[in-house]
This record gives sequence, structure tokens and C-alpha cells, in this order.
Amino acid sequence: MGFMAKTDLAFDMLYRDIVSGTHRPGQPLRISSLSALYGVSATPLREALSRLEAKQLVVGSANRGWRVAPVSLAEFEDLQIARLEIERSLLRDAMRHGDVEWESGIVGAHHRLAQTTPPVGEDDRVEVRQVWIEAHDAFHLAILSAARSGWLKTFYAQVAEQLQRHHQALLFHTGVAVGPDRRAETDEMLRTALSIPRHTELMEVVLSRDVPAAIRALTAHVGLTRAIYRSFIGAHLENQDQATGERP
Repeated sequence: MGFMAKTDLAFDMLYRDIVSGTHRPGQPLRISSLSALYGVSATPLREALSRLEAKQLVVGSANRGWRVAPVSLAEFEDLQIARLEIERSLLRDAMRHGDVEWESGIVGAHHRLAQTTPPVGEDDRVEVRQVWIEAHDAFHLAILSAARSGWLKTFYAQVAEQLQRHHQALLFHTGVAVGPDRRAETDEMLRTALSIPRHTELMEVVLSRDVPAAIRALTAHVGLTRAIYRSFIGAHLENQDQATGERP
């Protein structure tokens, strides 16, 4: 295997484990440990880490080496705003130009999502989470696929990968973030946010070509996830700041 192939392999494995939350925000990424974990030598790993730093998934410093990029509630809010603005624009264009094949793709992606177990409660396992994320992302991408702007789709993909990393760190590890005493309440909100009826509603208004209704449904869809963060994780972080004497 050539150097570039080894670098690509190292990049793919690191990317997967960072975005999925296997390597958590702030975690040191030591070359020796990564080499043992992935079976890749130091030079391709360093090149892969540099590429990940360019994607803002990794941060590096001369004294501390590389670490997984941090996450924050404020950055999550910023990403959600960016996602919604881009997705609205893509959705409008897709609904104006989508054909029968586009409609069929949406229905197929929805069916796959409906057959996928959401990662909530006892089903919140890494393997379940990854399968659900792939099905969920495929559904949203199917809706946007008929949009014509390549640049907007590129920006959407960049925001989506950062959002997925924030989801793993802040939402799917809520037992750590909000404490076990509120886990049941959080899980119930998550079930609502991830439920098939909410995605079915979005699909139906998109297929009806009712653009204003689709924009409202999309806004509500994204807004519910933001509300979960504000209600549970935001309150938890504020409590932490008060306990340590720090200001948010």
C-alpha cells in the first residue's frame, strides 16, 4: 500500500471516530496510541491529522500535539442557524426542480429511516447510533438532492459533519451532560425529535410542493433539537458555571 493510500486510510478511520464521538472533544490524539489502534505508521497519521485540522475537526499546537476539536453549546447554536439558512435555500430549489425520481428517492429514504431503530434509552449504542445517523442523513440529503447549487451543498456538508460531532458529544451522551436524574425526561424529548411522524410530516409537505408549509415544517424540525439543548444541556452548563464561579 502506497503512502497516499495509507494516509487516506488513516484519514478515513480518524474522521469516522471523531465525527461519531469515539474520540471525544478535547481528547489527545497521540501518534503512538493511534498507530497501535489503527495499524498505521506515524507519517501517514501526521498527514491525516493535518488534513483533519484543515477541516476544523482537530486542533494542533507545537507543545501539546493534536487534540480533537472542542465543542460548545454556543457553537452548536451557530451551526444550527447556518444549517437552517442553507437547508431552506436548498429545499426551495429542490421543490421547484425535483422530478419523479427525486420523489421516489425521498420515499425510499423515508422507508429506510422508518425501519431503523433510533438511538434512545437502552438502544443508545454506538452501532445503533451510526446506522440511524446514516439513514437520517440520507433522508435529508434525498430531500435536498434536486437542488442545483453545488456550493450550497458543499457548505451544507461541512456544517452537517460539525453538527454530527456536536450531537455525539452533547446530545447522545446526555447521561453525562445532564445527569441520570433527568435522563428519562431527556430520552422522551429525544424520542419526539427523532420520531418517524415528524419526518413523515416533512416528507408529505415536501412532496405536496407546498413550499411555505415545507419551510415551516423544516424550521420546526430543526427547532425541536435546539430546544432540547437549551432546556437540558444549556441549564446544566449554566449550573456548572455558577458552581465554578464562571460566567457563560
